[in-house]
Amino acid sequence: MIKAFSGMKSVRTGSALLLVVAAGVFSESCGGGGGSAAPTQPGVVAAPPVTPTPVPTPTADPPLSLSCTKLPPGNPNAGCRVQGSDYGSIVDDAIRTLQAEQPAIFDDKQVLSSGAYYVGLIKILDRRGICAEFDGEELAVTDNAGWNEQFHVLTSSMRARFSSERSYRTTCNPSVIPTVAGPLPPSPAGCPLTSSREITCGREADSRYIDDITAAIEQVIKEKPELFDYGQVAAGLPSVKSLSSYHGAVVDLMVKKGYCAKDDGEEIAIKRGSNTFSEQFDINLSDKYVRMGPGIYRTSCYPAAF
Repeated sequence: MIKAFSGMKSVRTGSALLLVVAAGVFSESCGGGGGSAAPTQPGVVAAPPVTPTPVPTPTADPPLSLSCTKLPPGNPNAGCRVQGSDYGSIVDDAIRTLQAEQPAIFDDKQVLSSGAYYVGLIKILDRRGICAEFDGEELAVTDNAGWNEQFHVLTSSMRARFSSERSYRTTCNPSVIPTVAGPLPPSPAGCPLTSSREITCGREADSRYIDDITAAIEQVIKEKPELFDYGQVAAGLPSVKSLSSYHGAVVDLMVKKGYCAKDDGEEIAIKRGSNTFSEQFDINLSDKYVRMGPGIYRTSCYPAAF
C-alpha cells in the first residue's frame, strides 16, 4: 500500500488537496490508523444509549376543601355559645346528598364507615362553597372568617344525626376554622404516593387488605425463621426475637406487592393506589408473639394516615 500511495503522488504533484483526501481513504482501508473507531457495517444502525425511565414525582393531593383554602386561618381560642343556626338545613341536605351518592356507606341512617362519612360531607359542603372540618368530635362549618357553627352529625351508635335531632351544638366567634396543620413527613421508601393526613379513623365491617398482609406474614415466617423463637408460642404462633425486624420484613413484602407500607412503631399502616384511605394492622400479640387472624385489622383512616 505504501508503493501505491507513492505512485499517486507522482501523477499530479499540484493537487495537494486531492492527495490529502486520498491519503485519508487509503489509511482507513489499510488499517493504518490504530486510534480510529471501528468501521460501521453497511446496513447496521447503532442503537442509541439506553436511558432509564425516570420515576415520576408524585403530585400533591388537592386540598380536601378548596373552600377552606380561601379563608384566613381560624382562631383556636375563639369563644363559642349556643345561638340560632344558619347552616343546619345546609348540613342536613349534605347528609341526604351523601346518602344518595354513596349508599354503600349507609344502612338507612346507620353509618358503616365514619371516615367515608365525614370526608364525603366535607367534599359535598365544599362544592357548595362551605368550608368544613372534623375535629374528632364535631363538624365545624363556615363560609366566612367572622364565625362558624359546630354540628354533632354522628351519634355514638353510628347513626346519622340531623338538625331535627339537635345536631347543632354551638356558634364560635370568630371562626375556629380553617385550622393550620404542620408539614407532613416524607413518604416511606418505595411509596409513589405523596404523604397524607387522616381526619378520622374507624373500624369497618371488612378489611380490604387483610388477605395480602396475612400472606406477607406467612411468607416472612417461612423465609426468615431466624426472626422467631419456636420454643415460645402463643395460639400456635412463635414469639418474635426483634419486633422491628419482623415488622420491617412484612413492610418490605407489602411494598413488593405494590402497597405503600409503614411501621408506625405500634402497627403497620398500608395504602394502595391513592390516599383515599389506609388501613392499620396490629401484627404482634402483646409485643411478643406473631399475631394473625381477623383481629389484626384495627381501623381504616380517611384520608390515608401517612
